[in-house]
Amino acid sequence: MTQGDRKRNKEWVDQALEEDLVPGLKFFIQRQMKQAYGKNWLQDARLGLQDYHLEGDDLKWRDPQVVLKLIIDHWNNAFRDAAKFGHFERSLVSELLQVRNEVKHNQIEKFDDDYTFRALDSMARLLAATDDKSAKKAAQTIEQQKAKVRQGQATVEVEDKPESGVTNQSTPVTQKPEVRHSFQSLIEEKTAGFIGREFVFQAIEEFLTSQPSGYFIIQGEPGIGKSAILAKYVQQTGCVAHFNVRSQGINRADQFLENVCTQLIARYNLPYSSLPPDAKRDGKVFSQLLAEIVKAQGVAPKKGKRLVIAVDALDEVDQTDHSGANLLYLPTSLDKGVYLVMTQRPVTLTLTVNTPPHRFNLMQYQTQSLEDIHRYIRSEINKSSPLQAWIDERGLTVGEFVTQLANKSENNFMYLRYVLPDIADGKYRNLSIESLPQGLQDYYEDHWRRMGMFDKESKRTKIKIVYVLAELREPVSRELIAEFAGEDAFTVQEVLDEWQQFLHRDKFNGETRYSIYHSSFCDFLSRKDIVQAAGVTLQDINARISDKLMQGMFGDE
Repeated sequence: MTQGDRKRNKEWVDQALEEDLVPGLKFFIQRQMKQAYGKNWLQDARLGLQDYHLEGDDLKWRDPQVVLKLIIDHWNNAFRDAAKFGHFERSLVSELLQVRNEVKHNQIEKFDDDYTFRALDSMARLLAATDDKSAKKAAQTIEQQKAKVRQGQATVEVEDKPESGVTNQSTPVTQKPEVRHSFQSLIEEKTAGFIGREFVFQAIEEFLTSQPSGYFIIQGEPGIGKSAILAKYVQQTGCVAHFNVRSQGINRADQFLENVCTQLIARYNLPYSSLPPDAKRDGKVFSQLLAEIVKAQGVAPKKGKRLVIAVDALDEVDQTDHSGANLLYLPTSLDKGVYLVMTQRPVTLTLTVNTPPHRFNLMQYQTQSLEDIHRYIRSEINKSSPLQAWIDERGLTVGEFVTQLANKSENNFMYLRYVLPDIADGKYRNLSIESLPQGLQDYYEDHWRRMGMFDKESKRTKIKIVYVLAELREPVSRELIAEFAGEDAFTVQEVLDEWQQFLHRDKFNGETRYSIYHSSFCDFLSRKDIVQAAGVTLQDINARISDKLMQGMFGDE
């Protein structure tokens, strides 16, 4: 990306802050302040501001710093109880203050496409949360600006015609289109070392071939490999896809609609220069786009054409913003040739469809899963001389090791993802294979003990850091974790290194951000017995996060 591109992006963000965000927030701020302080609210607002934040007897309403700082300073009294305002919206205000500072100080190197898109997205989400007409209009303008940024990013590229579908093949994974996807790094991570699961792909293909349209849901317990299966399917077929990742804050209906609708428009060359303004409000635009594609592209199973959308982790979706609607605003009926292949844990979800979804329960295929587990373990042994040495030192054959470790895993791939590297790294050098943890939850407890989390002398700092990371539910920098936990960055980094196998790392504008890799570990941290043994309350952790946010960490620069 050239410096000229970054300068253009910075100018777009600056313009959106001053011409869209601030005017869009003005009526909402005035309303909330009047409710809290009465018609003379401006006198209270002036107390937390400097002279240069004022213009005569009024605020400098065109200055984003003044407007955002006012929200922070009067959060408890005026904004915290607004209908759709909460901890997340408070974090957006702080984030946008930082963006404003970077605009003011002309930090052009920050403004690559990813950073620019996130800044615009945060503005749009903050405006939408005010539930005000003028704010919604401003949010729509920013959405159009986001579309300009997206046009410079290759969201999905496929060699052949989209979703051509080869129904003569026994499994779709024999196709190998080159896919560059908005979830590319996640797909690559999930499919690293992927082995087997042909029986699942065969079942998907049989469903697509035999049914005119419909929902196919892969169901199974945490760690059994649902996300990896779907990632492999997307990688090999190049279908439209969306991955819900609760620990990274990607689990809302508006995110799903924005991502999928953008892919559909780009993939099928639909006549839209930008995402329709109401695309994220509900499922109407999504359904409309599907209908347009079916009509214009001739999508139909009899013609060997199909439109497949893959959606991962339905159970991780936050339904608070659409609790009375279908999950993710998914259509109740699908046109012929349209299919959704999805995954979820075995929980009850709000999904009302005219034709009942086909549920493929992985837990009913223990024999096939065990075969894949065996193949995976053998593959890892072949790549690791330390693993082979550990086996030899205990007088085991490879076959004995594979059989016993597979039983220990309880057919759980996430367990193997953790345990095999631990063995190779020497963390079990003094243990026999019989002494290894039994199952994923036992592994978490064992690691918890090995990290000294039950040690009264050292656990306090570690627990704060781990729980802060878990409760934030979005990628966050080491410095921000230190701020929330009240610890220095060096101490935080030591703990992050100890827990690295459970963490996902994202590079954002040259900065590493951390989040919990798998939701099963978040579930473990939330277990009542673990929380009690740790001597913490999640309410205390969240209160600490809120307190830090209330201090206005980004300040006036």
